Formats: sequence, C-alpha cells, structure tokens
Amino acid sequence: MSLRVISGQYRRRILKTPADDSTRPYTDRVRQIVFDRLHDYIPEARVADVFSGVGTMGIESLSRGAHSCVFFEADADIHQLLVTNVKTIAPEARTICWRTDVRRTSFRPHGGEDFMPYNVIFFDPPYRHADEIDPGKPLAASLKRLARDTISTPDAILILRTPEHTEAPELPWWHVHDCWELSSMMVWVLVKQPMNGEVLDDEVDEVDEVDQKNNGGEAVSHAADTIDASTGEAESDALPEND
Repeated sequence: MSLRVISGQYRRRILKTPADDSTRPYTDRVRQIVFDRLHDYIPEARVADVFSGVGTMGIESLSRGAHSCVFFEADADIHQLLVTNVKTIAPEARTICWRTDVRRTSFRPHGGEDFMPYNVIFFDPPYRHADEIDPGKPLAASLKRLARDTISTPDAILILRTPEHTEAPELPWWHVHDCWELSSMMVWVLVKQPMNGEVLDDEVDEVDEVDQKNNGGEAVSHAADTIDASTGEAESDALPEND
C-alpha cells in the first residue's frame, strides 16, 4: 500500500510500509477528512501517536505544524520502518519513536518533558483488540493513564479509530464529543472528563519501572533533542472550541 503525506511541509513525501497487511493505516482520503476537521488543533500541538504503525498520523501532524510527536509502537519490524520514515521525511522535527507496549507504558518517555503534556492524541488499536477499550480491560487502563493531567492537557482531544458498528465507548475519563463514520471505520472524537482528584501515581510509577527496565523497549529521538530512554462525507458538529 502506497502512503504519502497529504499536506504541509512534507507534502507528497512517501512513507515506507510493510509488504504484508500487518498494519492498517488511514487511507489518504480518510486522513484528509480527519485533518481537515482538526485543522485548528494541529499547529503547535504536542502529539501522541499511539499504535503509530509506520507513523502516518504523527508525521502528517508534524507536516502541518505540530510542535512535536511521540510515536508508540511495539512491533520491532514496524518500529524500524517508523524510525526510517521519521529520519527520512522529518529529520529536523522534535520526535521520539518509542518501542513499547501500549498496554503497560506510562506514556512518559524518559527525558521527554518538552513533548508533554499531549494535547492531541491519536489512539489506533488493531481492530481485533477494539473490545479492550471497555472498562476493566487493558486498553481502558491505558486510556485512563493518558487522561492524567501530567500526561495530557485539560483540553486534550483523543482521536480513536474502531471498526464500523462499534458501540460508543463508555469511559469515565473521556467523553464522546463526536463520531465520524468514514468508509468501513468509525473515528471517535473524545474530550477529557474531570478526574475528580483521583490519584494514579502509584500505578504509573510501577508502569514506568517496567517501561524503562524490563520490557525491552527503546526510544529513538531526532532533531535538536537528544533523549536516551535507556537502553463522501457527512457534515459533523464543530469540535470543542479551541482557545
């Protein structure tokens, strides 16, 4: 599958993709629709591209003026393609390519303070794991960690992609603002709910330790920041006002 950057500084640059169907990136058409609707949110955004694959959404964000992007991808071969794409297309951008398990990660790359808190988050789990966003399941816990105020801003938006016919996610930390039915997928726009003082520090500290010592992940950064982590379209309602 041939993928290209749609718009911005890196327009028409081609992304390397695996020869098989191990990733399921947004098509050019759907990506164009999504970014057209997010156009007020991307400039100067601190972006998290979770389940990033080869970096399609994060690189598109950087091309359109995002401040920085942290990419999260667990598969070693896909992560290598991601690193190649970032080095080739956006070598001067502020990026971290972190090979880590989204189900366990803290979302806090070591030394990545300037990349956080995130205010735009793309969350794109494999369709076979879409049911894991239900409360009590592993990806729901990941979304809970992403909602912490040290991880994402109070006005953060999260873009979640699921298969068509998926029921609306019911999460106490993220509220469904909108849903766009595009092709054979559903793209959910979630906004943060108040955490009501809930404390998650102990949980996240434990996950941090797993990230940085035991799970074999690695972070590769580029540009001036040097970081070592050791080792047919329906009209939609407007997005929340972006001040």
